[in-house]
Amino acid sequence: MMLKRRGLVSGASVLALASSGALAQNKQLASAPTLVAAAADSTGFESALRAKVAAGEVLNWTGGTVRLRRPINIDVTHSMVGPGVDLNGAKVIADFNDRSQRAITIRIPPAFKNVSLRGLKIFNGTFVADTPALDAIGLLCLANHSWINSWKIMNLDVEQFSRDGLFFAGNVFEGELHAVTCGSNGRNGITFRHEGIKEDAGLVSAISVFGGQMRKNGNAGIETQSAIAYREPHDLNIRQTYFVENKGPGLNAVAGFSRADGCGFINNGGCGINMMNHGRLSDCQGSTHGVQPYLVKAFLNNGDMVIDSCRTEGFSGFEGKTRLAKISGKGNVTLRDSGQLSDLEISGDITAKVV
Repeated sequence: MMLKRRGLVSGASVLALASSGALAQNKQLASAPTLVAAAADSTGFESALRAKVAAGEVLNWTGGTVRLRRPINIDVTHSMVGPGVDLNGAKVIADFNDRSQRAITIRIPPAFKNVSLRGLKIFNGTFVADTPALDAIGLLCLANHSWINSWKIMNLDVEQFSRDGLFFAGNVFEGELHAVTCGSNGRNGITFRHEGIKEDAGLVSAISVFGGQMRKNGNAGIETQSAIAYREPHDLNIRQTYFVENKGPGLNAVAGFSRADGCGFINNGGCGINMMNHGRLSDCQGSTHGVQPYLVKAFLNNGDMVIDSCRTEGFSGFEGKTRLAKISGKGNVTLRDSGQLSDLEISGDITAKVV
């Protein structure tokens, strides 16, 4: 699928802010201890956030912990650069008891064309669901004729949401996540999804994840999805991130990924990484007491995979029982300083070599 992106729009920045229904999708409440505290009403926070975003500025929030009694939905209808929020360590508690709504949604509605939201920033705080809520944060641009790009989400802890910690859908690209931890969410820690209007769907791409942890989520730590099967996002780079005790794979990259570098995968369900088509691992480590017997499970469709300087180990009675990868389909696998071919379980038309 070819990416079609038109030139970014420049000029004066104006914003229309309106409440809009968030996407209601799969929902499963995570079972986790309560991690919330007393907080002020959210009215002041919401008003301040809307005012600063309308001006294209970053809200420097110093009002402490916020309890959201209703979702915050912000529609961006004209181009702007650099809005966002610095929580300064505050906790945002979702307490509106509706698992079909997320805490904060920022979107460009499909009806608006050539709208650019560039340089969005959300950082330095915690999001927790006290009562059921869909996701903590959603960035949505469900058409390819507008774009949310060059965004940064940094230094956040996100826990206990019914579906995902963070949800990105449509033309949401060139984004960075730094030191973000998503734990005990009902489905995925983070979801990246191709989705949008027919014949003009938005495409997630050029995503970088640095550090952080994806821990004890109900499905995957990070998952790629698509409204059209087998066309999931695959331009995904992950560095020094730890995936720990997720019920599904740590990384579920259905259409493949660009690179995982220096990541750790501990006791995820079935494998550290589940992937198709292509992927490159370097300096990754898998360890398990039995629930994660493979660092990687892969099905290749004339694709290539490189495993460079990676290791896997068992403990607590599972010593010597782990395998580096289980690979099927048709394609090529290269091991570099990652053991021997005997560390691979291969079926189908796979060419494997050690270099």
